[in-house]
Amino acid sequence: MISCIICSRRPDISAELKENIASTIGCEYELVVIDNSKNEYSIFSAYNEGVRRAKGDILCFMHDDILAYHTIGWGRNVRKHFEKDEYLGLVGISGSHFLPDTPAEWYHCQAGSGGCIQTVDGITENSQHLDNFKNGNTILEAVIVDGMWMCIRKSLFDTIHFDVENFLGWHCYDTDICLQVINAGYKVAIIADVLLEHSSWGNLTLEWVEATRKVYAKWSHILPLVRGLEMSADEIELRTKMITIAMNYIFTIVKQETELRNIRSSFAYRIGKHLVKPVSDVKRALNKIKL
Repeated sequence: MISCIICSRRPDISAELKENIASTIGCEYELVVIDNSKNEYSIFSAYNEGVRRAKGDILCFMHDDILAYHTIGWGRNVRKHFEKDEYLGLVGISGSHFLPDTPAEWYHCQAGSGGCIQTVDGITENSQHLDNFKNGNTILEAVIVDGMWMCIRKSLFDTIHFDVENFLGWHCYDTDICLQVINAGYKVAIIADVLLEHSSWGNLTLEWVEATRKVYAKWSHILPLVRGLEMSADEIELRTKMITIAMNYIFTIVKQETELRNIRSSFAYRIGKHLVKPVSDVKRALNKIKL
């Protein structure tokens, strides 16, 4: 049985998503909805609670902003992948075949496969990248998958868990659990025979910066990693240098934007705007008189 584990910002997921799962999964399943409407959980603690409640032998962790599955029988496809390879520990629908030994999100590594349909603010885009899948193959080994959707063998949770000891909040749970699976001697893979529709791109925040640095510090002893693609030592070195430059820039921008938001939301800033407004009104009035 597949246990679909969802950390929900509402007491329950929508009736439309429930109906869609029921009509597309194609195998025995259960829904394990963690009610986080009161913000009592981090994603790490919510998913650990989901693991505790789940009865299935395959655990499907999915975001609550997934809109629909477009693959009929997607649950059967997932089961077949696990049944074919006893050392397959985790599958996702998008991710990277390369992870450097410097902090980075998987999609910044420019070595990814897979994807989904993204519908954000009424605009729909098919973000799938399937070039690496050859000769009808529907699975490729990888290093990390995006936590938007991932399936893991329940038996692995005898030795792995979502790391509440070192992480809080909503970031890097996917990087950390993938590296735990690999460290336990199992494979991580991207599959091309499950297509779903998702409704957000995610946000880069100061909390994301801190979590990214922390997860890389935790796993620096096994990085860099390459799986599913050929990559020379020179290419790894060059990619790492480019990623380091790009990520330092992104981290700086995120920090500056966070500081600016904090200033704009501060009491002093609001008072300042109130005090300056009459001066601005007088200037506008004088300009009109001059005209």
